[in-house]
Amino acid sequence: MRHKSRVVAIVVAVGISVCILLFGLSLSADFSRRGPTVTISVQASDTSSATLHYRWRSTDGAIQDVDATTTTWTLPTGPGIHFAYVLVSNGLGGYTEKRLAVNTDGVSSTSESEARPVPYIAPPAAAPTGETYRSSVLWGTTNTNGIEHDVHAPDVSVYMQDTITNATYPATGPVKSDLRGEYLISNLPPGNAYAAFCQPPGRPAPTPCSAAFFFTNNLPMPTVATTDYLSSAPGFDGQSFLLSGTLTLQDGSPCGTLNEFFGVHVTATARLLDANDQPMGTSVRMNELGDYSLVFNFLLPPPASVLLSCEGAPALKVQILQEAFSLGEIGTTILPNVSAPLVQSMTATRNGSTIASVHFLLPASLPSDIVPRADAFLAEKGLDTGMGACQYYKAIGAVSGCDAAGNLIAPITFQDWKRAVKFGPYAQRGVPTFFASYINKVDLNLARVHQSISYGPNQTAAVVCNHLGPPDFFNSPQAEIDTAVDNANHNKNLVACVAMDYTVSQGVNNNQPFVRFLIFGPSGQLLPSVNLDGRREKFVPGTCVVCHGGDHYAGKFPEDGSGAANVGGHFLPYDTGNFEFSSKLGLRAQDQEQQIYFLNQNVLKAGPTPAEQALINGWYANQPGFRKVLNKTYIDSSWPDRATDPNAYNFYQDVYARSCRTCHVALVEGFNFDHYQNITPGSSHFFRAEAPEIDVPITVCGGDSQIFRDHSMPNSLVTFNRFWLSADPTANTTGDPNQPDELTKFLLTPSTGTFTCNPGQVP
Repeated sequence: MRHKSRVVAIVVAVGISVCILLFGLSLSADFSRRGPTVTISVQASDTSSATLHYRWRSTDGAIQDVDATTTTWTLPTGPGIHFAYVLVSNGLGGYTEKRLAVNTDGVSSTSESEARPVPYIAPPAAAPTGETYRSSVLWGTTNTNGIEHDVHAPDVSVYMQDTITNATYPATGPVKSDLRGEYLISNLPPGNAYAAFCQPPGRPAPTPCSAAFFFTNNLPMPTVATTDYLSSAPGFDGQSFLLSGTLTLQDGSPCGTLNEFFGVHVTATARLLDANDQPMGTSVRMNELGDYSLVFNFLLPPPASVLLSCEGAPALKVQILQEAFSLGEIGTTILPNVSAPLVQSMTATRNGSTIASVHFLLPASLPSDIVPRADAFLAEKGLDTGMGACQYYKAIGAVSGCDAAGNLIAPITFQDWKRAVKFGPYAQRGVPTFFASYINKVDLNLARVHQSISYGPNQTAAVVCNHLGPPDFFNSPQAEIDTAVDNANHNKNLVACVAMDYTVSQGVNNNQPFVRFLIFGPSGQLLPSVNLDGRREKFVPGTCVVCHGGDHYAGKFPEDGSGAANVGGHFLPYDTGNFEFSSKLGLRAQDQEQQIYFLNQNVLKAGPTPAEQALINGWYANQPGFRKVLNKTYIDSSWPDRATDPNAYNFYQDVYARSCRTCHVALVEGFNFDHYQNITPGSSHFFRAEAPEIDVPITVCGGDSQIFRDHSMPNSLVTFNRFWLSADPTANTTGDPNQPDELTKFLLTPSTGTFTCNPGQVP
């Protein structure tokens, strides 16, 4: 766990470990409107000698999806960084995704003023609904080492029943848990008590799968999303028995993939066999990690083996030992001679000349390696699909419709949005636009150019344009910071611009203002997804509300067009304690403090949470005069001061303020850890058995059997790695707080007992 930050830096920065060559200005003018067409090729191999297959996607432009090692990609106009992805599979359950970045800085482009004048579409009104409940079917067994094995079980039928009226939800019938073991039930009347009923595959009837629990609607809107990871225990009928296990490929990767960007959903299956190799019950699908749970009637002869099938690979028959029946755990089975394909390189060429290439060497180990899911980061609130993203854009008025594949129909452009909200060249005379440029060091390590304008309490808009940050995400030399900020201010290395507005749309959201999220590529094209940390493309609005609130969002945006335009998003405060600034005159921290103050004042005009209001006002309290400087040592009055409880005080300043606060103040009150009572060690909020998502020791430090919950915070990959690397004195050379140690001291109270949060728990 001892890492030299400079060894791992290039692997992390926006996930781009590539050698990028810029297009020269000599490209012929006939490509200026549609962009150049390039050839993309991939070199891959497979240890099983299977025939490899290829799928292609791009973030923008038009790439040909062909089952071949080479394809063509017509890039969009204008400068910026564009990404091509390949998904390589071997037909035996092995999948590998890689991407290549092409930088078109220097290519002549169509002026943004030439964008077609598409009107800002009036979104349809969405009827308010009740609460949405998100939970998991989670079944636990114990392996031979005495370690509990919790399985997030797919395809379990679930419904909710009102404990007073006996009304069931959904009224149309049960929902099924997905391949992550999660399920969503919407339109639950708030304030009532409900019990969940589960019916595993092959079982004749549902049985209670969890204790009763309550919903509390503590927000002004009726569309409140409750994200609760209460485990749904089997609750079997007294005649059933549970056997669980795991299947992995030879290299430890799972069989198949759940990849929303490519639209590929493949997992393995398991089926019990009797002593005569005859099937018992139904075949069940494994979850994305290769875990499975099988239910059988113990009044019948016990099963003798389990048949494990992984796509086109030969099925495995695994004998069930007697010990497995006592533990309920078959253990881990390895599919021999099958691994995920190896991708050695990707290359982009134009007229025979290489313009971009990447060689995928074995990356240096990082703390984030402990989180196995490829899409785990920036996805804590949920993962949307291409269709869901399109339906969200339709709901907020950014597209006129969606085709059958979820593609955007008549999307607005960046220019259209600016015109609609009176931003940039369309700003009203005399209304100021505030600017700031810096590296968001603790969050995503991107070079950012922020702009914000407000026309009053019901009309505020902001844009953040994200450019490549310093290659060293942990201890960036000042020269690297200066270069990255300077490039951003000259519109170089642009990845994407994220626009937010807080406005009123007539007939929508009861004519009350709400926050909208839009992502625009370097060419001004509306994008349904973005990849800000290398862990896959993720779709709106989930990739936004993971940090920006999402009071009315749970799990995913509906694909059927029934979703409300208002997902309960919030602007985020600008915290200079988490930024790195250029040393150049005009871009230093002291040069931009006043602009950042005004940016924060605009946040206060855009429907902030009470926690955001208190934080921003606290930052600038007791500062007479015009010039305002953010107080980095601010701490909410509910927290003990340094003299009363130094461990709590240091935890707030060194851990929470640096790695958690920016997102948590935008969440609902239960997750607002600026209020000490919501995180006090030993309190019902800190160790609530019915809501382990706010159990800090599990989500941050690990040590629980819920693989989806362990080390799920911080949910930004850069923040996660900075948190754990800060415990390494050899890497901690710039005075960054020793965060795990500070958290351990905070946890060591009489009410919580002994607890150690240290890098030893991260391989």
